[in-house]
Amino acid sequence: MIVQELVEADACLVEEIVALEQAAFGIGGMNHWFLVPFIRHGRVFIACEGDELVGVCEYMLDFRRAGHAYLFGLTVKECWRSRGVGRRLMEESCLALREAGISTVSLTVHPQNSGALRLYEGLGFRRTVFRENEYGTGEDRWEYELDLNRMKE
Repeated sequence: MIVQELVEADACLVEEIVALEQAAFGIGGMNHWFLVPFIRHGRVFIACEGDELVGVCEYMLDFRRAGHAYLFGLTVKECWRSRGVGRRLMEESCLALREAGISTVSLTVHPQNSGALRLYEGLGFRRTVFRENEYGTGEDRWEYELDLNRMKE
């Protein structure tokens, strides 16, 4: 499996990523209007097995906290879940962020997303705050944060 950062908004790849995001998150998934600016002005990493896109993650800078990035989304193709794709994407993307001078990463996760909770906690993320109705009524989230200098490898 290869993990790499996207630096160009290739139309075919954008379509694949949007389809992957929509399948996983529906209305909450990345769309064309957000993905292209994330590729050009944020950081987007993909995981591929051969020619197959198997995962993606997107980051944005937090302008209120120097040296801080926010993981906007992490998506792994359903048939590739529980096979180390998410972990590999997170490890390699966080290392790239650390090399770029980012010291902490935060994210939000649904309290019942047990697979994601195991992944993030296994990487050393720590729970910081509960956000009730973060994305609308009934869309609660836990916020997690990772000090990249203490990331478990």
